[in-house]
Amino acid sequence: MDEQQTTANTANTENTVNAAPSAEPFTANDPPKTEFSTKEKVLAWLAALVGYLFCRTFFVWNKPFMGLIFTVLLFAFAFVFFGKQRRKARCYFYPVSALLLSAGLFLNGSPLLRFCVFTYAVVAFFLFCQTGSDTALEDCAGQLYVLETVKALLVSPFKSIGAAVRSIGSNKGGKKLGKTLLLILAGIGLTIIPTTLVLGLLSYDANFTTILENIRANVFDQIFSRLWSLIFGIPLGMFVYGALYTGAHPAPDTYTRESCINLENKMKFMPALVGAVALIPLLFLYIVFIIAHADYYQAVFSGALPKAYTYAEFARDGFFRLCVAAAINAVVLILLRVFTRKTSTDRISPVVKICTAVLSLVTIVISATAISQMLMYVSAYGLTRLRLYTLWFMALIILLFFLAIIKQFVTKLPFAAAALAIFVLFFALLAVPDTDALIAEHNYDCYVSGRTEEIDVYYLEQLGPSAIPTLCQLATDERADNMVRSHAATLLEQYARDNKDRSVWELSLPELRAERAYKEYKNNDAK
Repeated sequence: MDEQQTTANTANTENTVNAAPSAEPFTANDPPKTEFSTKEKVLAWLAALVGYLFCRTFFVWNKPFMGLIFTVLLFAFAFVFFGKQRRKARCYFYPVSALLLSAGLFLNGSPLLRFCVFTYAVVAFFLFCQTGSDTALEDCAGQLYVLETVKALLVSPFKSIGAAVRSIGSNKGGKKLGKTLLLILAGIGLTIIPTTLVLGLLSYDANFTTILENIRANVFDQIFSRLWSLIFGIPLGMFVYGALYTGAHPAPDTYTRESCINLENKMKFMPALVGAVALIPLLFLYIVFIIAHADYYQAVFSGALPKAYTYAEFARDGFFRLCVAAAINAVVLILLRVFTRKTSTDRISPVVKICTAVLSLVTIVISATAISQMLMYVSAYGLTRLRLYTLWFMALIILLFFLAIIKQFVTKLPFAAAALAIFVLFFALLAVPDTDALIAEHNYDCYVSGRTEEIDVYYLEQLGPSAIPTLCQLATDERADNMVRSHAATLLEQYARDNKDRSVWELSLPELRAERAYKEYKNNDAK
């Protein structure tokens, strides 16, 4: 009996020993450690450089050539990161459009348009990362495009924002370098107090203070400028790397197409009849207003200025009326689209379609009227940047609302994709050519031909280098008033004084054209 019990205890002990390995730490259930390729580790370091260059390029209106180079490098960085990975075809619209538009950084002289082009390129980069991955909400820009953009800018980059740090820390060299950087920072921290004390002790000496001031002006300002760019550039680089890593290694998340569609369906609580009835009073007011102002609209399209109006008041009245009407109508149509239930066959109610088409048509009529008013103003006083941008904006509104009308009858038309294509094409027409030069040339032609009585020479100065060729023509044109010619010559001499030193990053086509025109002007003047 005792021998059997001893044998049983021995067997239990052996079973316990044999089972011990399976009871060790739960390594089988631990999540697998992320493995980074050599390319991803190298690009993690370069991401910090991308963030630094972004900070240096942000004021792109002063550094157009740097902005162009940065845009090319940013998308080159993305293409290298993704390598031969298969991407969805629609995502390539963004790098192609951004790179084409970025030509405007070099060709266009407008600071505002340069910044808008740069902003579009940055947004397009994040959309390129998002829409090419398996977590993209749609295969083509559609009803979820706004949510897709939000995901590209605010969700995907943060999802893997720590990937760059993990990639760098995944090898021994990165850890060693990180420790070295920490030691350097610790040394800098230790020296702050004694250095400050010695600086205060020696600052009584005038020569010492003068030398330090020269060093600060010529060296320290540059150092601190680049240091701040590096400080802000590192987290920006992590943000960029996070967007790339999420795009290359998509993982399941709650921000899916199904969840977005479910959310959209839950928001459709309003019967179509309610939406249509709500639109009828608004349409009635618009129609009554147009009928009541029939003479006013007839005068507008015939090119006659109504009584009790100046050209400026007439143009402003039309533009602000358009802005208010277009904003209200756009909001109404969006709310109608978001909250109105579809029919049992998952289609939009015909009544809602008709009301949408009529409201869009009213907006087009108001927009066309506003354009006519602005053109009358331009014919009397010439072009400015604001007037040109206003005309561009109103023309874009007409096209988008016309597209909305087509959508009501061609249900398969991808409205978001078509609207995006129209916007990019229209933006290219505005941002790629040198619109400032076109403004200057238009005003000059109107003045010397007698269509306008005067020309604002000092406004031409605000157009920068783009207007220099026109100023050179104006200064030598005998058809111009002597005072105008004198003012133009003065502005040319001022331009020559102010533009002697220019870095290569400030290079642009308007600058090159201005230099050539000024040299020809001086050569002709010397003869």
